[in-house]
Amino acid sequence: MARIRSIKPEFFTSLTIADLPLSTRLTFIGLWTYVDDNGVGPADARLIRAAVWPLEEAPDILQRTREDLQRLHAARLVTLYDYSGKPLVAVSGWAEHQKVSHPRKDRFPRPEDLQEPADQGSFNPSEDSGEAPEDSPRTPETLRPEQGAGSREQGAGKGGESKPAAPKTSGPRPDVEQVCEHLAAVIEKGGGKKQVVTDKWRNDIRLLLDRDEVSVEQAINAIDWAHADDFWQAHILSPNKLRAKYETLRRQALSKQRRSGPAGPATAPRDTSHMTEEEKRSALQFG
Repeated sequence: MARIRSIKPEFFTSLTIADLPLSTRLTFIGLWTYVDDNGVGPADARLIRAAVWPLEEAPDILQRTREDLQRLHAARLVTLYDYSGKPLVAVSGWAEHQKVSHPRKDRFPRPEDLQEPADQGSFNPSEDSGEAPEDSPRTPETLRPEQGAGSREQGAGKGGESKPAAPKTSGPRPDVEQVCEHLAAVIEKGGGKKQVVTDKWRNDIRLLLDRDEVSVEQAINAIDWAHADDFWQAHILSPNKLRAKYETLRRQALSKQRRSGPAGPATAPRDTSHMTEEEKRSALQFG
């Protein structure tokens, strides 16, 4: 049966969403109505096409649906993963953005709930799983749209992907500690309460450096840029948010730099008095 979801105005001003083709944006919205109350559904392009594009007669609509899923996965708006041999799709940040009244029992685990890391590499949605979503044994699980985006970009945020446990090491990693301590210091310097670097902080920064391939310098520059911005300084208060919004921060920094000229926006609170103009410009390019 159809599921009623909500959509917030921030969806239409999201830079992440704006970078996607119109077809992908509509497929994303349609997925909110397709997945169950836990934000998860079978990653079968045929079922998704039937649920989201039931009246579309274009001959390439099935292929476009597959491509839309890949784009959404690459943008971290959804996670494509495998559980017990079944391909699944999970809308990122589901619990944060959609508030479901009287949710039904979960049918599938979300990727972040899996004990073992989910396979989230290049993913080809199943074409022959043959299993229709819940409440409809022969037709696609129609429509349970994503619950509206909060003050963040709709669909992006926590819960976007699994977080495997940090590998056992003989001690804290210097690069991870450097970024954690810098974020803690910047938050405190900006008037926030004193931060405690926890194991969760370390794990999120480890994922940012290792999985997302962001360098220590890029991470620190992103933190500094965010905390020099009136909007972002109130939102980047944890490694989890830094990781979730890194690409958005990078794009906005580059956009502001292009509009304001070579010098670009300041990257306070770092002390740049000893830096040359070239070094200052380079510091902004954390992407």
